[in-house]
Parts: sequence; structure tokens; C-alpha cells
Amino acid sequence: MPAPLASPDEIVRRAEGRLEAALKRVRPNASPAAIARAVRSEKGLLASLVRVQGLGLYGTHLHLRWNGEQMLPDSAEAEYLIRHAAIWNIFRRAATKAVGLAIFTGVPRTAVPAGLNLRLPAGGLAVSTAAVQLDGAGAATIPLVAAEGGIAGNTAAGATLPIVTVQAGLDPQAAVLDADGMAGGAEEEDDASLLARVLIAIRTPAHGGAAHDYSAWIQNSFAAAKVAPVPLWVGPGSVAAVVAMGSAVAPRAPIPAEIDAMAAHLDLVRPVTAEVYVIPAELLAVPLKIAVVPDTAPVRAAVEAAALAHFAAEAGIGLRFPRSRLSEAISAASGEYRHYFDLPPADIVPARQQLPVLGAVTWETAP
Repeated sequence: MPAPLASPDEIVRRAEGRLEAALKRVRPNASPAAIARAVRSEKGLLASLVRVQGLGLYGTHLHLRWNGEQMLPDSAEAEYLIRHAAIWNIFRRAATKAVGLAIFTGVPRTAVPAGLNLRLPAGGLAVSTAAVQLDGAGAATIPLVAAEGGIAGNTAAGATLPIVTVQAGLDPQAAVLDADGMAGGAEEEDDASLLARVLIAIRTPAHGGAAHDYSAWIQNSFAAAKVAPVPLWVGPGSVAAVVAMGSAVAPRAPIPAEIDAMAAHLDLVRPVTAEVYVIPAELLAVPLKIAVVPDTAPVRAAVEAAALAHFAAEAGIGLRFPRSRLSEAISAASGEYRHYFDLPPADIVPARQQLPVLGAVTWETAP
């Protein structure tokens, strides 16, 4: 049953009533008006004691409620959420490091050792992770990882990274990122993401290779927005983990270096009999052609925000995306009275590796 928390004033009024009744019992000959003044007067000694006691009792109630909230992970503060998570062997994901590939040039057949430091445009360092040899044309593609975690390591394609450590034979002492750049860097996991993973672990405990295990294995170590395991990807014993990186609101396909990192991680935790593939999600843009009433700039903005939030919350890789649910989300937008939309014309049925995302929004005039 619910246990509402009384306000300080309610606690004081109750205490005054009980004290007044008790004094009348022990002093039946006293004037009821005099007892009432002693108990309820703003300047009375007994009234002051009642108020002090009431405020103290209110503080006790607040502390008890706070303690109760820490007993469950979905209401616990960060310190206790971390303890709940640890019980389920889940730990806050540290800042992840950006990865990518860079093209090194120089004297043909020059040996390039692993561990070269390169300067990133944002000021941090990237480190080469493989020892290679330049080919006959004097070029080689080498994997890099940011020295520190965080979004600062994410770097656009084509960026030139000066080599910090002088290396003979490399010319012009710089490397150029390939067409995918460096990606995958993310800040330390926030409380909301940690709680979501704890709730998933409670509701769908690990089963040594069940479909949901692949999502947990990836999201425990990488800042993946959505993961969809697909059994029988290329036949019996094969499983694909289709992954979208970024955020639920702004997902993106992982770059090859991220795919390689996730595949290497899954090799350590997958069942020994499973043949596992990491597949980049294909973003399926869903255009929205809509008319709203009233047709004002604030209502249009609210409708577009509601549609974007709905895609983030309910669109899944390879899952049907119901048109009726999208219409319901738009109906809840602030200021919207009614709407009509021609696109999408029906439910979106994506392929097994596709993730529906909000495409271009076209505004029409309502009938």
C-alpha cells in the first residue's frame, strides 16, 4: 500500500492534536482553551517543542525514504547504482578509445614498428598498433588507436597526423587517415546507460551464447547504440551481431577498425562452437511527409522532435517499425491538434541488417 510522506505542517498538526488530548486527560480540571493556547500558540513553550519534534520527525521520514530508494537500482543514486551493478558483475564502461586506419608513405620496404606516436588535430595522441613494412610503392595502411579515451580522439577522414617520434624512411613524417577517419571514441558511461545495462542483466540473464548475450558483450565494452544478433547468418552455427554506433538519436554505421575491435572482443567471450560475424548496420532513412494543425513553427519543431525521439526509442535493427505507433507519438507532440501524413505509407519492414532512422521531413498543407 502507498505510504505518502506527510509535510512538516501536517506532522506538527497531528502532534498538537495528540498532545492536546493527552493534557486534557491528565489535567481534566484545566481550561480546554488554556491547554489549546499552550499547545498551539506561536510563542508557547509546548508549541515550540512540538514544532521542533515535528521537523525532526520529517527529516527522519526523508532519510527513511531515501534509504528505501537505494534498495532498488532504478531509484538508487549513482554510488548505490554502482554497487547494484557490481552485484550483477556489470561495471561502468570507461571512456572508449577511437580507432582507425592511416596511410603511411616513405621509402619502399621501410619497416614501420608498432607503437609510433602521432599527433591528433585535437591535441591528443594516436598510437600505431601493428608493425608493417611499406610496399614497393612506399605505402602501407596501419591501424591506429587513440592514446586516451573520449570523443577528442574521433578525427575526420583525410586528416594529416604528424609523427611525434622521428622514424627514418617515413616521408614526410606524417600519416593520413583513410576515408573512414578515426571513430569509436566515447566519454565514460553515464548513469542512465549503466542502469539500462543493469536492468537488461536482471531481466535477461546470460545464457552462455543466447541471442541477447551478444548485445551485452558488445555494449559492455563499446559505446554501441543498438545491437541486433541474427542467428544462422550464413548457415548453422553462425551468428551475426549487427551494430550501430553513435547514439540512439544519431546512430551511425561502425567503421572497419571498430568492426575489427568488436570482432576481436567477441572472439574472447563467444561460445567455442559459434562462428561470429560483426556486421555494420545499414541506416534506412524513412522520409516523413506530414501536415499538422495548427501549422506553426513551434508545432512543426515539436512534431519533428517527437518523431526523432520515437525513432530513437522504438526503431530496431531488422524489426518492423509500425506506422500507427509513429502516428501516436506525433499526436503527443506539444501543441499538435491533428495531423495527416502520406509518408511513410505503411509499416516499415527493414532487412535484417537495416535500422530505420528519420529521413527528410516534408511539410504539407492540411485539408
